[in-house]
Amino acid sequence: MRAVFSDDRVGLNADAVFSAQNAPTCIFKDAGFSKPSEADLRQWQEAAWNVGVAPLLWIITPTDVRLYDCYALPEQSNTAMDEAPQALESFVLNSSERLRDLDAQCGRVATETGAFWSSAIGSKIDRRHRVDRELLAEISALEDRLTALGEERRTGRELVHARDIAQRFIGRCIFTWYLLDRGIAQPFLPSTLPTDLSAMFGTPASAFALFDWLRKTFNGDLFPMDDPGAERDQLTAQHLELIRDFIDGRSLIPERYGQGRLFRFRFNAIPIDLVSSIYQQFARTSAADEARSLGLHYTPVELVHLTLDPVFEGLSLDARIIDPACGSGAFLVEAFRRLVWRASEGKPAGRQLVRHILYNQLFGIDINRAALGIAAFSLYLAALELDEEPVNDISDLKFDRLIDTTLFEADSLGDKLPQKITKNSFDAVVGNPPWTFVTKANAQKRLASDTSTFRPRRSPDQAFLALGADLAGDAGRIGMVMKATPFFSKDIHAVAARNHLLERLAPAALINLSFLRREDLFPDAVGPALIFFARCALGPDKDRLLVGSIPWTPDYRRTGVFHLGPNEIRSVPLKKVLTTPPFLKAATFGTVRDGWLIERLEREFFTLDRTLDGIEITQRVNRGQGFKVKGREQTKSPDDYAELRVVTPDNFTAFRIESDQLDEFTHETLHRVRSRSIFRGPLLLCSKVGSDAAAERGRYSAAVSEEDVLYTQGFFGISFAGVDSRFAFLLSGILNSSLTAFQFAMGGPTWGLERPTVEPHDLLSIRVPLFGQCDPAAIGAVIDAEKSAAANPGDSDRLDRLDDAVFELYGLEPDECILARESVSRARYQIFENRGERIGLVTPPDVDCLHAYAGQVAGSVNAYLRARNERHLEAIVYPIKLTGGDLSAGIPGVTAVRFVMASGGPGEKPVVREGDPAELYSLANLLRGQLEADIPPYLNERRQMRLYGTDDLFMLKPAEVRYWTRTIGLNDADIILGDHWVRRPDVSSRG
Repeated sequence: MRAVFSDDRVGLNADAVFSAQNAPTCIFKDAGFSKPSEADLRQWQEAAWNVGVAPLLWIITPTDVRLYDCYALPEQSNTAMDEAPQALESFVLNSSERLRDLDAQCGRVATETGAFWSSAIGSKIDRRHRVDRELLAEISALEDRLTALGEERRTGRELVHARDIAQRFIGRCIFTWYLLDRGIAQPFLPSTLPTDLSAMFGTPASAFALFDWLRKTFNGDLFPMDDPGAERDQLTAQHLELIRDFIDGRSLIPERYGQGRLFRFRFNAIPIDLVSSIYQQFARTSAADEARSLGLHYTPVELVHLTLDPVFEGLSLDARIIDPACGSGAFLVEAFRRLVWRASEGKPAGRQLVRHILYNQLFGIDINRAALGIAAFSLYLAALELDEEPVNDISDLKFDRLIDTTLFEADSLGDKLPQKITKNSFDAVVGNPPWTFVTKANAQKRLASDTSTFRPRRSPDQAFLALGADLAGDAGRIGMVMKATPFFSKDIHAVAARNHLLERLAPAALINLSFLRREDLFPDAVGPALIFFARCALGPDKDRLLVGSIPWTPDYRRTGVFHLGPNEIRSVPLKKVLTTPPFLKAATFGTVRDGWLIERLEREFFTLDRTLDGIEITQRVNRGQGFKVKGREQTKSPDDYAELRVVTPDNFTAFRIESDQLDEFTHETLHRVRSRSIFRGPLLLCSKVGSDAAAERGRYSAAVSEEDVLYTQGFFGISFAGVDSRFAFLLSGILNSSLTAFQFAMGGPTWGLERPTVEPHDLLSIRVPLFGQCDPAAIGAVIDAEKSAAANPGDSDRLDRLDDAVFELYGLEPDECILARESVSRARYQIFENRGERIGLVTPPDVDCLHAYAGQVAGSVNAYLRARNERHLEAIVYPIKLTGGDLSAGIPGVTAVRFVMASGGPGEKPVVREGDPAELYSLANLLRGQLEADIPPYLNERRQMRLYGTDDLFMLKPAEVRYWTRTIGLNDADIILGDHWVRRPDVSSRG
């Protein structure tokens, strides 16, 4: 934070920084007793934007408080180059009303609770315009333009070479810019070189004189000049002009090409972790086709912090850190900063300490040598940044070589690793390994007898995790960003690999990030992610696994703040995860109770595949996917296909297929022809795609056709020809019920992850009763309810009756029925990954919703109290939420429900009544001291508070409907019982 407070070159000289959950949120600058000039205001905001660590700059003048956006450039149309930027808002000091408004929107409580981001001021701030994103965009544009010069005369290989050389020019430019902005290089530059960066790139001669100085000073380890002759041939006047445009602040981004930048990049202010993170752009585009195939992606600095926080908690000062797929070194740079900060104990770090850590504690491996050059570049920058000693001699700028010393070029999964890597284990293994499958001719085959070969199909990142386990030895920690899909797959290879790693690396934790995959979690990728932790401080006992999800929030795309919801993270028995593969997804995406229900279904029922085999409906003869039209190889369509009509995703309807509503078959050839027998009626068609065709958004969809029909590859068909046709309607009832939606949402490998589809193996793995062993009356009830729902699929009461009949068929307990019924709404947000749909998650709960929640909590607790029949729990809900206007402590977006312990045994139904809103005001003093929480940066804890009195309990949670459902009520009842409050009425406590 030196650049914020005391670096005169930066020119901000802030008076204070406010942090929430250890992440800076506001920078305060006191203008003093005189009115600041327009030049002052511009300079201060430009500096704060370049620092990029906090979203809001407060400038306090003698007459007002002005708030400025630190995450965005001023509007070009409104601000000339020499004018002051426009403030987001200003608040006059002599108005108590305006100051109260300032406190309500941007004060401490609003900032700590995250309410600031939804305020009129916070809603204008968007991290996508932060300095690192702008710098990344300009560097990418410069790289593309440099590479494209003379493109029409080049082969593909020559273009790759041109890109590599362009990257070296840019890297040396940025590094020199950094040295000049920080006043480090000037005393040691050759006298023949100009001191102005733009002038250094004025002619090829001065540019190469600069490059020679950099090579000699930094031992050739910085964007090495492998072929100086080729570089000299490549560097033209056009190249130099583009580089000068970049330096002088003329934008190279296509949509604003040539425009002057209102703020220039200042590398004495831009944090090193941001600089190193954006240089992953080079790792991705170097040898572009290869980089894409290796799945290299830009890892935002927020995600780097989130991954490293648990790893570094309690880590030894001399810890050795390795990233086995280090790319540009983003994780190593942040690890470097943390090691130096801890070793220096908050005091200025000396050169000897910084260099010792750099040369002895940080290691990286990457298959791409260009990426290693960028990693070395990033670590050199970090070393210069962290070193507090003055640079008195050019030898102070010289570093030992890192490449081939601590940074190694190797295929981590295929090559023999250097002895320096393998001879000793590491204290921590970190990183974000590639997710994309690359075929290797020498890839080791999976062997059931050799656990080291266990790996999912097409998931190289888990192989990196297995390597990480080897590198970590028996005690080293792991924190790695991984692709989420293999962890929730039902594939036997994925399950074997996952179980082996979880047992080997216990205690472990999985933090799911899949809900953010379309919210710019990665600016250039949408794959589902999770963070895998092993042996970190947050991990539970070895026989338990910590799991949970960072929930979707409407402001993440703008803010980059990870929200941690009430009870989102939970501990589950590792044995359950190992023995019941779908349990992991249920506990991670849902609640522990969801995991219990999934485990029961897996234990007591059979797969659909086995049930169909039991009634002699066999694969490819009586069931299978429909025909496929597109494909290179084509076969003449069977003549008898022309007699039938075709079901497609466009004409499919839930429950029933009417042939007169279908399309005619018109394809003369097909890519894949299917056996005519799978098209015979009675036929049950099962959709592969979650769509609006379902009877209700969030349900799975199946339909019966009593006639022979064709269907496309978008369906899996089950022919009941020659079999009791009632089973077609029975299975239709099961598949259209909420219990099937529950199984796909909480136990299926795709909903909520990569795609809203149900592949045949997913469908055949759901659990159903053996039809021949079911109670005939229960079967009849499902069939009757299915036919009733088919007559009017839009009737919610008929769908509820179908659900009830299916629950009875399965013998579900009342609490299990609640989980299944509410799974439809939960599944909807997994299938339809759009903001318009998901906004329903964060709407405030209405009174009916609160009544249902409170009744569920009270009813579940009363079931326990009924054994002694001496007391019972009653619930009180309030028609208002706790907002700034409702509570003197000012906590927007919080809803409260009160529970009271009353004498006498529980009645048949729980008592729920509405309370007096005035009762809420008495909570103000209790809440004011409960807001601070020691949790990591880039997290905003959406806290659940349980305030216990002797005979009452206040439950406070965010005013979002997802936290006030009956399913959550079941979970909260378990927590209340676990708090022992109902067991000991003499104890007064606060949770």
